[in-house]
Parts: sequence; C-alpha cells; structure tokens
Amino acid sequence: MFRLGVLFQSFQSPDFRLLWLSSLAASGGMLVQQVAVGWLVLEMTNSPFALGIVAAARMIPSFFLGMIAGVVADRVDRRKLLLLIEVLGAGYSFAMAAIVAAGIAELWQVVALTLVYGCTRAFEWTARQALVYDVVGETEALRGMALNGLAMRSMGVLGAVVSGALIPAFGVQSSFIFMGIGYVVGALALMGVHTIPVQRSTPHASVRSSFGHGMALVRDNGAVRGLVMLSILTEIFGFSYQTLMPIFARDILGVGAVGLGVLSGARSIGAILSTLVLAALAHYQEKMRLLVGAFGLYGLFLVCFAASTLFPLSLVISVGIGAVASASDILQQTLLQLNVPNEDRGRVMGYWVVSLGFGPIGHLELGALAAATASAPFAMGVNGSVMLAVFFALAIASRNLSRKGPQKVNTARR
Repeated sequence: MFRLGVLFQSFQSPDFRLLWLSSLAASGGMLVQQVAVGWLVLEMTNSPFALGIVAAARMIPSFFLGMIAGVVADRVDRRKLLLLIEVLGAGYSFAMAAIVAAGIAELWQVVALTLVYGCTRAFEWTARQALVYDVVGETEALRGMALNGLAMRSMGVLGAVVSGALIPAFGVQSSFIFMGIGYVVGALALMGVHTIPVQRSTPHASVRSSFGHGMALVRDNGAVRGLVMLSILTEIFGFSYQTLMPIFARDILGVGAVGLGVLSGARSIGAILSTLVLAALAHYQEKMRLLVGAFGLYGLFLVCFAASTLFPLSLVISVGIGAVASASDILQQTLLQLNVPNEDRGRVMGYWVVSLGFGPIGHLELGALAAATASAPFAMGVNGSVMLAVFFALAIASRNLSRKGPQKVNTARR
C-alpha cells in the first residue's frame, strides 16, 4: 500500500539524518566525475572506445575488490571506513583538478586516477549501504535505502548541472574542485554519526574463512544467487549507456557540455521520483516484481533514447532512465540484505559490488560497437533491445524467485 504519510519516517533518527547529509554532500561526486571525465576524455581523444576504457577503469575494481570490501565492512567500524573513503575521494578530485589546470593531463593519467577512484567506490558501496541498514533496522530497510538514494540523486541533479555549466565557464578543473568540496563536507557530516552496535562475524575468524562463508551465501541461497545474476545483467546492458552520453550531447543532440550536464540532471530527477515512490512503498511485499518490471522499462527507455534526435524528448526519456536505474539499484540492495542474516549483510553487499565489476564488459562492448559502426544510437539500441529480450524470461522466472525470498528471510532470523 502507498503510505505517503510515513514517507520520511527514517529521519526521526539523528544518526540517519547525518548519514543522509553525508550521502547528499558526497554523492554529487559520482555524477560530477562522470560528466567531467567523460567530457575531458572526449575532448582529448574524440574516441568512443577511449570513453569505454575510462568507464571500465572506474568500474572494474568492483569485480576484484567487491568481496574484499564486503568482508572488511563486516569486520571494521563502517563509519570510520566511510570517513577514510571520503578523504580519498577528495584527494582524487583535487589531484584531477591539479593535472588538468597544469595542462599535463594525458589519457593514461586519467585512466590511472580513475582506477584508484574506482577502488574507493567499491568499499564505499558496501560500507554505506550496510551502515544505512544498521541505522534504520530491518523494518525500515527499504525506506532507509530509498531515502539514502534520494540524497544521492538530489545532489546528482545539482552536481551534474553545475559541472556541465562550470566546464565552458572555468574549465574542467573547476568541476573537480566542486567534487572535492562535496567529499570534504560529506566527511564532516559523518563525524557526527555514532557507531552503531551490530552483530558481526567472529572477530578472530580468518579472512579466508570469511571468504568461504561469503561464497556459501551464493551457493546455498537461491534468492541471493538470482539477485546477483540480475544485477550483473543490469550492469552490462543497462548502466553502460553512460559511456556514450558525451557523444549524444555533442554529436547527436548538439547541446555540448552544458546539455550533457542537463541530461545527467534529468536522470537524477527521475531517480528522485522513483526513490520517493519506493520510500512510500516500504512495506510492499512484491519487491521482486517491481525489480523485474524496472529491468524491462530500463531496456525500453534505452531504445527510445537511442532513437531520439530531439533534446526535449531526450530529456523526458532521461527522467525515465534515471527512475528505473535508481529503482533497480535500491531494490537489489534491499532484497539482498533482507535475504541474509544480519552478520552477513556486508558480505552480501560485497557480491552486489562484484556485480558492478561486470560493468566494464558493457562499457567496452558499447564503446567498441559505437566505434565499429560509427553510430552511438545503434550501439545503445542494441543493449536496450537485449534488456527487453531478457525481460520476458525474467518475468517468468521471478515468480519462483519471489516465493523463495521471504522463506529465506524468515529462516535466517529464527
């Protein structure tokens, strides 16, 4: 049932308010990074494949570090881990600003620094989502995740639009400075969050045994296994579209860096709308059906965006893309954590981060296909069509998966 009256109930917790503020301040960095780096690389190389390489560099650490990040999140103070990540994010931002301002930026430097940034993101995703659950608890999990997503997407609107406006006015380096300031503010907010006592794995357990236990989560839990597979498909065929956005902005729609920022902001507006809806649907039982539906709409919107040559129409479609992309993330994160015991939530989020590590396959495939065919719209249309084709199979399979989910949740907490 849609419960608008309790939409912001999670804000009753002072710790959640500060954590939300931290997410609000720091999360703008992700979209600023996508806009600024994408435009910088396009101006440097004029190559769709180079855009794919840089996007892959941002995502590939998730594949190798996802499980490590999950184990770490279950063994250390998540708040302190996030504080360290915010500091490293600020360091990356100011380093990028420095090399661009000095006129010494080269593609290999951008790829190397983006690779480092991707490593910090792998740890941030696991720690932040698990910490949100720590603060709000099981019954408020979906609402807390949705409101945390609202913080990220709200700043995403401002971050993307401001980044796009700063580039022609003050240069790409100004966007990175803006990004770094956001990370500093995010770190300051986190300092006020109290450490949340939660049940964790035995502190003396070896890292090897922790990995083995994490592998068993996927081997023995059908719901987790299905959700991870769905996350991988979404990353490869869905989120990879971001690789080609600078080309659409410059060559297809003719709106330049400012238009690229506006398109990114439109996606964030859609994400805000979907997170508000999910927050109000916190107690809706058929979450898996929502997730599969979002997957199908994702493919449909990508096909429509690929076919559009009108900027206003592309803006409207971008709102839809942002809505289903955000819903996919939030529902995946929530369902994964609801399907494991409390002490394993960091590890299961590690698997979600590993699924993000499959994103480079999509980024490289999309960039290579666009370069080989000299058509960014064709490449994006192919990926959207694949998602639509897979959707029909998922719609059938999700009925069985949704039945298993609640059984696993109840068993895990007895």
